[in-house]
Amino acid sequence: MAPQSRIQVTNRKWVMPLTPTPPHKRLTPLSDWDIVMFKSYIPLLLFYPNDEKLPNFMNTAALVQSLSKTLVDYYPLAGRLRDIGNGRDEVENCDAGVLFLEAEYSADLEKFRRHGYLPNQMDYHNLFPIHFYCSEEDPLLAIQLTRFMDGGVALGIMMLHKVADFYSTSLFLDAWAKSTRNREFAQATFKRDLISCSHDTIITNEVIEQYQKDHRIVKEKSAILRMDPDQQKYTKTTPNGPMPLKSIILEFHADGLYECKKDAHSKHMIKNKHWLSTKEAMFAMLMRAIARCRKVDSEDTKISMIMSVNGRSIMKNRKELEHYFGNWMISQTLTITQAEIRQTDLPNSALKLHNMFKNIKPSLFHGLSKLYSVHEDMTVNYLTYQPNSPIQSTASDVSMLPFWRLNFGFGRPDRTRGYITFGGNGFTDGRGFNKSVY
Repeated sequence: MAPQSRIQVTNRKWVMPLTPTPPHKRLTPLSDWDIVMFKSYIPLLLFYPNDEKLPNFMNTAALVQSLSKTLVDYYPLAGRLRDIGNGRDEVENCDAGVLFLEAEYSADLEKFRRHGYLPNQMDYHNLFPIHFYCSEEDPLLAIQLTRFMDGGVALGIMMLHKVADFYSTSLFLDAWAKSTRNREFAQATFKRDLISCSHDTIITNEVIEQYQKDHRIVKEKSAILRMDPDQQKYTKTTPNGPMPLKSIILEFHADGLYECKKDAHSKHMIKNKHWLSTKEAMFAMLMRAIARCRKVDSEDTKISMIMSVNGRSIMKNRKELEHYFGNWMISQTLTITQAEIRQTDLPNSALKLHNMFKNIKPSLFHGLSKLYSVHEDMTVNYLTYQPNSPIQSTASDVSMLPFWRLNFGFGRPDRTRGYITFGGNGFTDGRGFNKSVY
């Protein structure tokens, strides 16, 4: 007999917009950038300790009421995907609702808080209301409110990537939190022409190279789903159960980030006032540390880090795009070898990262939009999943998104987490290095 989960669902409901969506808004088209995206959920987990032991902490009725109110403006999230042929979907704004679950966890949140909410100590899997998009009846957004025995709360959110990227997810959550506190919030725009390309857009070699990289067929061994008889609890990530991978939580504090940023600047850079951001220094440090500990065939093997770039931040109509809801991001890849790490320093890697971001132009986004429009059947444009492996890792930067200030009237979250179960074969714990790991 399987052991009973420490999390028990106590209530399940569908939350509809406070007022019915009008007939002229019954359909929301998806952009080509949405259509090529995966039908998988973006996971986000927010932890809210109840330090003051308030009896009405994170009140369910208030959260549901404000969610219903917010959905009036974010109405597509209460709709359902509909297949319209040629590999295309659209959102039918049928007000079917957002899935909202309440659950109880038979443990104190404070216990997990003391150890950093580690996924190997918590039932992360059951803190989320849904995991896989399987049919047209599945929700585009699902939320689970889990209460712990000491009054603390975990808020698990699953947003379908087909309709939103991380930026759009944060836009909605910020609106929901402000609505709960009776504050004005930013209304999203679903105008797809904001990201459309002009008729004279040129498909350059850079665009073709980016397209081929994002849509290549991967046949690595790590891409094959397989069952493991010793698979640990809470590590399931697909219906077929892939091999569990180690999750590592890294927390950076101001003093450490300051030192990292200082190390990322050479004397020459300081003299010429060539400043790098904290983010560039940190990701360069992480890339070097991860690559250093990989078990690869040769020190000349290229090890890649894939990072997402938000298109809204580099467009000329940036102000209009601030409230654009949908997918508008591309991936960029930075590579390094263990030989390069031995021969270069952190400033060199941080500068490469800086130049990579600096050289991204709006023409790359518009060129991809043009390329997507070449084929009538959009299935040929679907993105290809590139799994993490000994020679590849993925980094998502949400540092500029307001997840950390999502206050529903009871204070900001103590921590935010994604449901991270990918990695590679990183093995180091710091031993064996007589100097900095980067």
